[in-house]
Amino acid sequence: MEETHLNGNSSPGEATHAPLPGVSDARRAVARARDAQQRWKLEPLSARVAALTRAAKTLLRLRSEVIALAADEMGKVEAEGLFNEALGPLETVKGWARVVETATARRSVRLNPINFPRKQAYVDLVPRGVVGVIAPWNYPVAGLYRSTLPALLTGNAVVVKPSEYTPRTSAWLVERLAAELPGGLAQVLQGDGRAGAALIDAGIDACVFTGSPETGRKVRVQCAERGIPASVEMGGKDAAIVLADCDLARTVAGVTHWALSNAGQACGAIEIAYVDERVADAFVAAMRAAWMRLRLGTRRADVVIAQVEDARARGAVVVCGGSPTGEGLGYAPTLLDRCDERMKVVRDETFGPVLAVVRVAGAAEAIRAVNASRYGLGTSLWTRDVGRAERLAERLEVGVVNVNNHAFSGAIPALPWSGTRDTGFGVANGPEALSTFVRPRATILDRSSGPELFWMPYDDALLELGDILADAQLTRLDRVWRLPGLMRRRIRTIRQFFS
Repeated sequence: MEETHLNGNSSPGEATHAPLPGVSDARRAVARARDAQQRWKLEPLSARVAALTRAAKTLLRLRSEVIALAADEMGKVEAEGLFNEALGPLETVKGWARVVETATARRSVRLNPINFPRKQAYVDLVPRGVVGVIAPWNYPVAGLYRSTLPALLTGNAVVVKPSEYTPRTSAWLVERLAAELPGGLAQVLQGDGRAGAALIDAGIDACVFTGSPETGRKVRVQCAERGIPASVEMGGKDAAIVLADCDLARTVAGVTHWALSNAGQACGAIEIAYVDERVADAFVAAMRAAWMRLRLGTRRADVVIAQVEDARARGAVVVCGGSPTGEGLGYAPTLLDRCDERMKVVRDETFGPVLAVVRVAGAAEAIRAVNASRYGLGTSLWTRDVGRAERLAERLEVGVVNVNNHAFSGAIPALPWSGTRDTGFGVANGPEALSTFVRPRATILDRSSGPELFWMPYDDALLELGDILADAQLTRLDRVWRLPGLMRRRIRTIRQFFS
């Protein structure tokens, strides 16, 4: 992803420009959200779930609207608009409700009754306040489920800065949520990267960003300077490792889908296939036969053209595609064989309908290559030997490993979606993601009526008492008999001092 502003992923075409908000607009949105959040955080989880369930059912009933919006703003085909954007809100609310209920349950802490008499302690996870979400264009609705829903369910308010390339599609989601929530709790701040920067400066309590490594680093620095947590996902270069014993028909179908779904414009798209050289010819031939029958393309981006031309110049074989479709901004699905690490198409994120095939001697070589990548989001292993795949998965230095499938876990709230290296350390989904939205608050209850032994004033009796307690931890018990008298003496001293 090559964009340089706080927009989310790189642009699909011309931006749909909205009036550019100033810093004052962002501050007003955050202030309004904060007022609403003060009431919302006091609502029980059951009430939050009920409100978002109503909103999710509305989203499902009106799914034709978002399918049309996504088609208009970014050219998303109807089937992907339905399955990728429109179909998931209700199941996502249910999934997140289960995660939040378990992960945020009050945790009791046992205290030693000798050292801490008549005391009780517990830990609650409480909302941070206002969460700013800087959203990408490639999944303008579904990409927001993973941040807005857990943020709201844990008692936060949200202000979403959509990509300027899909402002209406993302706003459609937030507006449908807002209709079931207190006024101001869920808002949209439109604009380009400057609006994203203004949102971070406006006093938010946490930030979620999806976009390029270059911009993600800026977001992390800006948030760090303001002392707020940031969950930053910065792209991927996902690989499929195709082993010699794979089910070739299923592997070809699966790799095709996850390479070309959303026209390859997904951080979890398969962009490289490390194929065991013993099945490479058969794999490439089967892929070519399938891809030549496909009729899809993506809005042409300079980075796609540049990477394909670089690969061609360095000796890659263009099996199919490799050029614009000639229809608008379309670029044909492109399969490149005999690629290597010298090529940009192997090193850098492509974000388009291009798959680079790298022939390897076996699993070990493929794993070394994946672990050497600048990105570390996901990898899939394709093999009939699932037990071996489990062992190989332990050697992969990525955030998500699939065996005989790829990337679908991004839609499962209970499973963390995260990465390493230039993908960033942000976590979406799973209880591990909640640290962006909640913070721990410890509460200690003391029912004692007398003073604590260690309180002022300090005297020789306190020093002797502490020394005996230290020896007792070392099982030196010869002076333990003196403890009751020293304790009575200390309490008497403190009471007399403060009377």
